[in-house]
Amino acid sequence: MSDAQRISTTETETLIARFAALQIQSDAAAATRTYGELLKSLGSWPNSSYSEIVGQSDYIDEKIANIRASSQRVLPFLDNLSDQTATSNALIILQGINISLHQINQMVLQEAVRQSEAARTAFQFHQFLLGGLVIAFVLSGLAWIGLLSIRTSAFRKLAATSDKRAEDLAQKLSHDATTGLINHRVFLERVRDVGSNLSADQILSILSIDLETRLPAHTKFSHATEEALLASTADLLRHAADRLDAPTCLARSSGKGFLLMCVSEQDVGLTAADIASRIHDIFLRPVPTSLGSFQISPAIGCADSMTMDRDPADIVHNANLAVANAVDHGRRRVTVFEPTMQAELERRTIVENALSAAVDENECLPHFQPQFNLTTGRIFGVEALARWYHAELGWISPSEFIPIAENNGDIVSLGWKILETSCSEVQLLPSDLSLSVNLSVAQILSDDVVAMMDECLGRTGLPARRLKLEVTEATLMNDLKRIQATLTELRALGVRISLDDFGIGYSALSYLTDFHWDEIKIDGSFAGKAVKDHKQRDVLKLVLGIAETMGSSVLIEGIETVEQRDVLVDLGCKNGQGYLFGGPMAIDDITTLFFNAQGQRSFAGI
Repeated sequence: MSDAQRISTTETETLIARFAALQIQSDAAAATRTYGELLKSLGSWPNSSYSEIVGQSDYIDEKIANIRASSQRVLPFLDNLSDQTATSNALIILQGINISLHQINQMVLQEAVRQSEAARTAFQFHQFLLGGLVIAFVLSGLAWIGLLSIRTSAFRKLAATSDKRAEDLAQKLSHDATTGLINHRVFLERVRDVGSNLSADQILSILSIDLETRLPAHTKFSHATEEALLASTADLLRHAADRLDAPTCLARSSGKGFLLMCVSEQDVGLTAADIASRIHDIFLRPVPTSLGSFQISPAIGCADSMTMDRDPADIVHNANLAVANAVDHGRRRVTVFEPTMQAELERRTIVENALSAAVDENECLPHFQPQFNLTTGRIFGVEALARWYHAELGWISPSEFIPIAENNGDIVSLGWKILETSCSEVQLLPSDLSLSVNLSVAQILSDDVVAMMDECLGRTGLPARRLKLEVTEATLMNDLKRIQATLTELRALGVRISLDDFGIGYSALSYLTDFHWDEIKIDGSFAGKAVKDHKQRDVLKLVLGIAETMGSSVLIEGIETVEQRDVLVDLGCKNGQGYLFGGPMAIDDITTLFFNAQGQRSFAGI
């Protein structure tokens, strides 16, 4: 019989709900993928095992037809999960499908139980009949006794087969096939049961162990490898739970992870953080599987009954919030739930809901940071940076709303809004000043990016030679060859291309030589370190030499002190920007601070 977990909508619902709450883009992609697997399973479900139990059922056939019809209605909403209405509609339909699937499974289970009872009754009846026949027809001959014995054996086997089918179905409805652990639904029931009977001196701890972002990528490892790793991890967690010397319950979560419940004494028992640390330590060594050993470092979130509101299931929610916080911040360690995490989630939700409207209503506008020749002190360009002032929330930091925009897809509309507005406003400045604008990976990977850039220049009237498009090293790592091809097409429009934030993350000198950059922007961390670290100065000299060989100009970001500027000038750096010269400001402030009434530019004066 088909694995009930494989045709459940629970995993897809969880991913959609988590995306709606946290806006992690990989959750949306995973929701689409798991829903595709669900549709594939529905195409061949139910199989012959169901028919063997329930036979032909018009009611079940109608139910299945409705499920398949409803399943097709979900697809349009999955493509637009950033829309709350689409998310709600998708969850409502999926919940309806799951209820129907559960009803069918319950009907089959009840029919299997009924058949089992019928087989038992038949068996008992035939035993009674056998006794009567033995007494009444004992003289009829041993042939009749042999025949009835064979029939009795057949009925016994039928009863045993029906019992086994019922047990198998119940097992599949409550357990994960890969690990053999109970599933998320059963785990919640047990948490509620234990939590409602918890004594005053006991603490209920929940650990949420996330492997979603820690497993080997599918592009390098097969699905079989992933399942082997999950099964081996489950064995390690079972062993670790058995050694806790406290009542425990281990389960497979709805995603690629696990949930652990532990009950301990308040004064002498282990805390949730203690338990989580012990669990984390078992992953210090590679996890052995039948297909090899793999090093993984899961994110672990923990919470206990001290954080419970009313429903014991709140502890599971809090543990999931903690692990989501760990994943969101790239932590590979234990994260304990804090009430502020709920506030952060609520703040993130408010900001995210307001962001789309803010772009449409021109609340997000460019501010411009001046760029200077370090030797002459003359301004030669500006960089446009997104800024957002909300009527109720005030100024919202780019470090807060940019990651949200990148996760929910608003970064594309935001990027084009900043680009077009800055192209228009920069024409208030002298015509020989350049404009630098960041281009997001989502914009670059859009098929129409070159056409849209051409249209933007046409609408605003900005000469292409004045525009510099900045891309980061992190952007290049997404699809190097495709992005380089797109940048070449953009350069053909007449714009210049700049490599931004060189020197952070996975910096590689090959990025400098594999593409002809018009400009290389070196991360501001170099400016601070170059003052005292001679090794950093040597690296900076090397980059300057490569840039000169490649015919690229170099600009240093993050210059904040006169000492930094002087050291950089001595090294041969010609261009820079930073708060020493001025931070991001409105276009009117640029005009007031750096240009007089006749449009003649002033000097930095530093």
